[in-house]
Amino acid sequence: MALNRDQQTTQCHGSEEAPWRLLDAVRHREDINIWLELAHNRRHADGVEGIRLIWRTLLKTEPELPTGGKLADELWKHFLDLGFEDPVILREILTYAQRQKDLHGRTWPKLYATVLKYYLRVRPNEVESWHRRLYKQFPPTNKQFRQLVLLALHDEKLRQTCLKIHASFPHIHIYDWAISLLCREGLYATAVKWHEKLIRRGDCPSDATKAEPVLHYLWVHHERSRLTENTRLMVEAGVSFAAYRDKGVKIPSFISRDVLMPPLETVDEVPKKKLSDEFCARLFATKVFSTDTVIASLVFLGAEEIGPQALREMAIRELDHRPYHQAIQARLKQLKQNGIAVGNSTFSIVVRRFAARGEDDLLRSVISCDLHSDTFEDEELQESLLLRYKEQGDTIAYSRTITVLLTKLPEGQLAETYRWNYILRSCCTRDRGDLPGVMKSIEKMRELELPVESKSILHMRRELLSSRQPGCRPLSTKDLDLIIRVWQCSLRSGVFIAPISWSEILRRLGMSGRLRAFEDLALWLANWYSSQGFREFQWSMSGRRHQGEGEFHHPLMSVDLKPSHPHHPLQTLFPPSLQQGIVAWGFQPTDPSLSMEQEDRGWTWGISFLRTLRSTHNVRISTPVVKKALKMRLLTLFGQEGRSRRKINHVNIQFSEANVISFLEKAKEIWGKDLITREEVFSMRQQTKEVVTEEARRVGGWTVPEAAD
Repeated sequence: MALNRDQQTTQCHGSEEAPWRLLDAVRHREDINIWLELAHNRRHADGVEGIRLIWRTLLKTEPELPTGGKLADELWKHFLDLGFEDPVILREILTYAQRQKDLHGRTWPKLYATVLKYYLRVRPNEVESWHRRLYKQFPPTNKQFRQLVLLALHDEKLRQTCLKIHASFPHIHIYDWAISLLCREGLYATAVKWHEKLIRRGDCPSDATKAEPVLHYLWVHHERSRLTENTRLMVEAGVSFAAYRDKGVKIPSFISRDVLMPPLETVDEVPKKKLSDEFCARLFATKVFSTDTVIASLVFLGAEEIGPQALREMAIRELDHRPYHQAIQARLKQLKQNGIAVGNSTFSIVVRRFAARGEDDLLRSVISCDLHSDTFEDEELQESLLLRYKEQGDTIAYSRTITVLLTKLPEGQLAETYRWNYILRSCCTRDRGDLPGVMKSIEKMRELELPVESKSILHMRRELLSSRQPGCRPLSTKDLDLIIRVWQCSLRSGVFIAPISWSEILRRLGMSGRLRAFEDLALWLANWYSSQGFREFQWSMSGRRHQGEGEFHHPLMSVDLKPSHPHHPLQTLFPPSLQQGIVAWGFQPTDPSLSMEQEDRGWTWGISFLRTLRSTHNVRISTPVVKKALKMRLLTLFGQEGRSRRKINHVNIQFSEANVISFLEKAKEIWGKDLITREEVFSMRQQTKEVVTEEARRVGGWTVPEAAD
């Protein structure tokens, strides 16, 4: 009911009697539109005091406020906004809601969530006390509790509070949603705590795959005992691991098989009656008996299934028929009509598949190849054969082997992912690497939005990187550019690449003097493996997640893992040994006789770059490590007893224009404090007995001014 002009005019005068006059009629007191319009007008005219007047009027008239619908939500929120500013009013609202529930059996269902949302945002220290007041009489729904978790997501104390108050609601199950959310946000350490607490409270994952990111995180961080305990906790809680079998995916290796054995035990199906595969194969191979006679004999003997060897011998007898696939299909149909199955071995599936597709060349290749049928079950052997066929250029055998490898996988994106990863790995061989094939495969995978698997990443590193003796620079770095490009693309597509995998790449770039390429890659990796880089990636992946393409889980990129933690990715990317190398590489000169790829940045390049990593990406740089590296380089270059015999160090002395003291002053300016003091210079001079050789003195390589009297 809308207010007429006289009613609105009366209200606008601000008279406190106006609401009373309008609500004198009993029929108006239960009209939600009257109360809502009064609240709007009084708030517009008098602000909070206008809502206070309406609330006082409501207490005197004691109507039953509505509990459902948009109008009810708006009216209750008006009163609660007042209550949040006036604790007395808030207590009155809660008393009214309790009385309404006692008298009528219902109340506004969003009361608990609205009150706790306010206190989570404004007064987080009071959340638990208000929870204790409200949760029994006004329990939230699943959806409302999720909204509270979202508000608390980026505050550790608030996350702990939400987890604590969740214990009061046994009816609320949020495991799948909460663990997925925490992992997407990179809060893996928090996800582990929630995983353990929720399962103990009976809030379990719908299946084991929902807990996989948490278990993977524990495995990556070498918490094996805790991993086993959490797996056992899931088993005891009755979490199903059957989803792996249903999806045709192997159970991850980091999940303990010993713990899983009890729940995975199932009652075996009654096996079909099957004669010896060798016996049946001999029957088919005996030319005295026709194929029809052999099949009739098997029916007489009661056979219900034949093995892969018998199937092959039967197919060999049809090799002269044209078209070949029709002859095989006819025999398979004959076996089926006589109640004889051919089993589900890889060999049998491949034969049926090629016959159904009419691919005679591949079908003949399967039947005529010199491989035993059992070898079709050996994935490692088949992949090694795939590499050999690629090198030999045997396209038929190559296509056949890929089909064999994909036999047990369901059709769809998963099979395509495996297919292209097999193709990619087959192009990467140490002796005859097909680099154009690698690039073509990568581009095709990017076009199809298929990820590069971790196994392919490791294979590329092993096969494409040239050998290098420890302590020696690589003979060439041309292979690095391809690997860097592929690995960066893989990271963007959601593939897990452990930070330790980049160590050899970075070291080779630095040792070869490709400092610009080293800088670009190191800064890119520092940004990627930092929490900031991870969040930027999440935004780029959010659209794909909404399209149902799966979620991204990266257990090493936990944003609640402090940079000082030894397992933090930045700690792994830039360990003390690499920091020493960065300092040393700055001393390498441009020497065409050694490498055409070198770039001379000056002795202070390493110190300056470490400072950049520290200031822009919060990488922990150890000053003692930098100091030690500087001392070692100076002693190696200019100390007589520690004088290096390597040609590159002699070149450094010859072509350097800066003396040691000016270098140290510049290093101090970059670092912000002394790395090596003048006193330490004299101490080093005394340790080496004679710091300067004639050659070094002649070119000004080491100039130590005498101390003033």
